Amino acid sequence: MTRANRVGGDRPAPDGENDGEMMAVIDLAQALELAYQVGADGGATVRVRGELDIATADQAYAYLRDVVDGQHGTVLINLSELTFCDAAGLGVLARVAGHARRSGRSLKLTAARPALVRIMHITGMDEAFPEVRNPSLSVLPLPRQSAVTVLG
Repeated sequence: MTRANRVGGDRPAPDGENDGEMMAVIDLAQALELAYQVGADGGATVRVRGELDIATADQAYAYLRDVVDGQHGTVLINLSELTFCDAAGLGVLARVAGHARRSGRSLKLTAARPALVRIMHITGMDEAFPEVRNPSLSVLPLPRQSAVTVLG
């Protein structure tokens, strides 16, 4: 059975019975929608849709932290529908990863777009989320040239 709840503003998702699967949705100022579904294994998959930025960062962090705290299995954050992520959004992901690690829980990102993976690589965040590493996005060193000729 799947339950869906829409929550606006900073109100927490309502608690309810959990009979295998549960879904809660939070819509942050119509710029970001977060939803999670609990699987039979006790883990959850969080769907992130929209913009994770300075305007939604605090509420998104609180929501994701609560999902991590409420699960016994791995929490997967599906970023396939994330259309924008600024530095505050990256900070949310880093803070949630730190919280999960300190709590002894597992957190993984899935379906990150190449632009986000590149930014995570540049900032070193791929260390916290090794599953997003993509060797094809690594910077390849150019061969060194021994001399440069200038024609004049």
